[in-house]
Amino acid sequence: MFSVDMRTIRGTTWNISQTGMQVEVFGLQPGNVVQLSFRLPPSRESIDASGGVIWVGENRQGIQFKKMSLHSQGLIREFIAQVEQ
Repeated sequence: MFSVDMRTIRGTTWNISQTGMQVEVFGLQPGNVVQLSFRLPPSRESIDASGGVIWVGENRQGIQFKKMSLHSQGLIREFIAQVEQ
C-alpha cells in the first residue's frame, strides 16, 4: 500500500533491495514522496517506510527508501538472504 498526496493506492512489488524497490502503481511521478506499508513473504510483520519516486517507466516505478526502522531494514536483509540461497 502506498500513500502519496493524501491518496492511498495499492500496487505490486517486482523487485526489492536494501535501498529501494521496483513497483507497479498507477499514478506515481518522479519526485513524489510516498509512505509505504508492505509485508514480505512469509512474514506477517508489516514494514513501514518513506521513500521517493526516482524513476518512472512505462508500467513500473522505482522508489528509493528514505526512512525506515532498523527492525524493518533487518527484515528486508533477511528476506534477500533467503531468496539468494
